[in-house]
Amino acid sequence: MKPLPPNRPALWKTHRSACFLEVSRAELERRLGAPHVRNADGDGLGPKDRWSFRCDCGLELIVEHARQSSTALVWMEHLEVEHALAHLGISTDKVTWRADVEEPLPLAGWTVVRQGDEDDRFDICVLSVQAHAECFAALREASEPEEVYFVEPRGLLPREERSPRSPRRWATRQWESGGAAAQL
Repeated sequence: MKPLPPNRPALWKTHRSACFLEVSRAELERRLGAPHVRNADGDGLGPKDRWSFRCDCGLELIVEHARQSSTALVWMEHLEVEHALAHLGISTDKVTWRADVEEPLPLAGWTVVRQGDEDDRFDICVLSVQAHAECFAALREASEPEEVYFVEPRGLLPREERSPRSPRRWATRQWESGGAAAQL
């Protein structure tokens, strides 16, 4: 994970709050290093510390921690809480609120699947970005080497995420009225 520039106002327009974590500042510093930004007034809510990262897969994370509490807020563009927690090295039992609980489950995207010992398949989540899904599968497999994780497309993907179109097949079909060619 690479730190983001400390003053990037565009992030606040594209990113939204994803989850609250019950975690101490000391634990965050142990996992993430020193805060990238220290805000003395915290927008009038008391002092806050902020870490912001861009992961190798492209996921951007912002973690804000109010110094007087043990609560941290995680911001991101795509609501991928498990993926973000895997990068941060924080367990899901530290989560006290998640924005994706209020969102409908996506029906299309890239599904992270865990395959069990007896070839049972379990969908872990559906993410909208293929690189994020592959990264999350790799992170899960690295933390649980006895499990097998893989990514597969699910539903109708956005046009830019689909594989390249197959070449068109051209055929001629004779119409009763004349002999015009038609594309199949």
